[in-house]
Amino acid sequence: MSRHDLGEEDLTLPLNPEMLRRKKNKLPTAEVPEALRPPVEHPPQPRQVKIIDKPKRTAADVVVPPASSYCPPWAGIAYKPKRVRLSAPTKIYHRGKRLEPRVDFPPPGQHLYDDPGFYPWRCVCRIIDAFGKVGSGVLCGPRHILTASHCVAWSTNVAEKIEVHRAGHFSLASAFDVVAIAYTQIEGDSASTNLLDEDYAVLVTNERLGDQFGWLGTREYDSGWDGDRYWDTMGYPSSSLFPTDQLGHWLDEDAWDLGSGRAMTTSADIVEGHSGSPMFGWWDGQPWTVAVMSSDNPPENENWCAGGSDLVSLVNFARSEHP
Repeated sequence: MSRHDLGEEDLTLPLNPEMLRRKKNKLPTAEVPEALRPPVEHPPQPRQVKIIDKPKRTAADVVVPPASSYCPPWAGIAYKPKRVRLSAPTKIYHRGKRLEPRVDFPPPGQHLYDDPGFYPWRCVCRIIDAFGKVGSGVLCGPRHILTASHCVAWSTNVAEKIEVHRAGHFSLASAFDVVAIAYTQIEGDSASTNLLDEDYAVLVTNERLGDQFGWLGTREYDSGWDGDRYWDTMGYPSSSLFPTDQLGHWLDEDAWDLGSGRAMTTSADIVEGHSGSPMFGWWDGQPWTVAVMSSDNPPENENWCAGGSDLVSLVNFARSEHP
C-alpha cells in the first residue's frame, strides 16, 4: 500500500476520497463587484391551497353555464397551428450498422408547433411544480390556468411556475400561482387512485396573463358527442420545450360514471407531460375546453381524460372568487 493510499499527498496524483474528506472548505476572500452582480430575483410567495366542496346539482339534465372564452383583438385566430419543421436526424453507424433511436420524437400522431401570434395556440402553458415535474395546462381566465390536479404539488406550499407558450428557449410570459383550487387533491397517478373523473385544478397566477394572450372557454361535455372526432389538444411532452398539437380526436364518456365529474377515454395520445392538456372543440369560431388529459392505462391500452359539469363549475368558481 502506497503513502497516497494511506492519505498522504502525492502531488503527481489526484486527491483520493480520504484526503478530500479531511480537507476544510475555503471561505471567499472578496465580495462580488457591483458591476458584476446579477439582477435580484425575488422568490415567489408561498402558494395557498383551496380544496372546495363540489356544487350540488339540482337535476341531472341541468347544464352548468359555460365559462366564456376571450380572444384579444391583437391576436389572430388559427384553426391549425404553424408547425415546426425538424431537420432529418443524423444517421449514426457503429461497425457498419445503423443505430436506431430508442424513443421517437415527437411521438407518432403529434406535431411540434410554434405559433405565438395566433389564438388559441398561444394559450398553451407549460407547468413546472416545486419538484421539477412538468405538466401542461391552458389559460382559462384573466389570471387562471386549467390543469390536472395531479400536476399540482399539493404536499408543499411552493408555487408552480407557469410558462405561456414556451417554444425552445423563449416563452411569451411566465408567472407563479398564488392559489391552487381543486375539489380533490390527487398525488401521483390518477388512474391508480380511481379519481380520474376529479382530476382537474385551477391555478390562480400573480399576473393577468389572459388579458394579453386570451383564454379558452369551458363547457360541459355531452355524451351525445361520443365517438365524434371534434376535439383538438395541445400540450408539452416532458422531453419537449416546444408544444405539440393533436387534431381531430374523439372522446367517449364512461358509461358507468354517472356523477357530476366524468371520466372519458380518448383517441389522442398521452405521454408523460401531457397531463392537464385541454381537450377542446370549436363553436362559432371560438374554442371551448370540455376535458383535460389525465392518465394513460397501458394494460388496457386506453388514454383517459377528466371532464363533466364539475370542470366548468371549478373554472367558474375560480374566476368569480379570484377575478
